[in-house]
Amino acid sequence: MISKQTIKFISSLRQNKYRLKYHCFIAEGEHVVSELINSDFKIHSIFSTNEWNQKKVTDNISRITKSELARISALKNPSDLLAVVHKPSQEIDFSNLLKEKTIVFLDSVSDPGNMGSIIRTADWFGIKCIYLSENCVDIFNPKVVQATMGSLARVKILTGPLIEALDKVRQDRIPCYGASLSGHNLYKLKKPKKCAIVFGNESHGISHDIQAILDKEILIPSKNKYIDSLNVAVSFGIILSEFR
Repeated sequence: MISKQTIKFISSLRQNKYRLKYHCFIAEGEHVVSELINSDFKIHSIFSTNEWNQKKVTDNISRITKSELARISALKNPSDLLAVVHKPSQEIDFSNLLKEKTIVFLDSVSDPGNMGSIIRTADWFGIKCIYLSENCVDIFNPKVVQATMGSLARVKILTGPLIEALDKVRQDRIPCYGASLSGHNLYKLKKPKKCAIVFGNESHGISHDIQAILDKEILIPSKNKYIDSLNVAVSFGIILSEFR
């Protein structure tokens, strides 16, 4: 049986202030949890409604009922497995970021589903590291974690002042592009061997101070004049497919 204190602790992790307080987050489902177990993330505890074995986890596995899991799950339809995972220490190391042929920056992306899809898509294209502005949605939000489908285990996320990070890139004379509705046609752009691309907020796009230091803005041209924008996660996938 799971204790009331444990239920309170796990439920609190749905809120960012408690994820910050306890330095933990929750992950659900066998696929997502297995990916995190087999990565550098450290597991705090695991709760399962079934007999479940993982070679890398030898303790801290608790068997609970489906009704108990429903009380701690952040999902409308809980799976059979939930893990509490330690958040990694945040170290701003640009070396991994600068190794990427396509360096990805996110400016104020606020929707958890979009963030999760972006991380998953980055993983698909082999990108190991992306950089987020400080006002992006928390990547350890349960909805983000779930939407990454385990890619959070492989894509390193850096968070900090965006202008400072872009300055680092520009010092290396790497061209910086920004996805924009007023940009140049993506398909007519001569693609460099290495570049940085900024993707902005769902409603407001890239902030003005970031726009001011970009080398060029790029656009995915529309074939339909009645559609005035494209989902940022979809744009991310299309643009990366062109650059990768």
